[in-house]
Amino acid sequence: MKTEIVAKNYRVSDRLREIVELKVAKLDKYFPNNAATAKVVMTDLGRQCKMELSIIYEGVQVRAEVIGDTMYYNIDDCLPKIERQIVKHRGKLNKKKKMPVVDDYAFISDVEMETVEIAKTKKFPISAMTPLEAAENLDMLGHDFYLFINDANNNVEVVYRRKDGTIGHLQPHK
Repeated sequence: MKTEIVAKNYRVSDRLREIVELKVAKLDKYFPNNAATAKVVMTDLGRQCKMELSIIYEGVQVRAEVIGDTMYYNIDDCLPKIERQIVKHRGKLNKKKKMPVVDDYAFISDVEMETVEIAKTKKFPISAMTPLEAAENLDMLGHDFYLFINDANNNVEVVYRRKDGTIGHLQPHK
């Protein structure tokens, strides 16, 4: 697995880099032919550190985020999360991408396999507008996201409220 390590306001020591690459490499058993790419983003938040681990395999992305005291603890907390997601979505990934089935799990002891159910289906009209108008509607409605058709390109897009309170804009593409 190719591992990319990015640091934001943080200095990554050679020892930490080795540990992260070694531990992330243990996830290779889920992805044949080293076809997956792992991106590890380490950020210093002052008294705490944040680690984001994303694995991309043939268009499918699995992501985990952990905030803790040190990056050494964060990698140990992040790997079980990401492995749980891989195991949970293994059926979907097997159907779509023909991933091998692996039954031994090095990081996790008890995995609760859940089935996903759609609790409610809602239909609503969608209108054409600019992303700025969609952001204003998002604020007026008090929702976390707002779906709209972009006037400029006639694509269905989303504006959403980020954790830090700012507005994000999703633009799908092929």
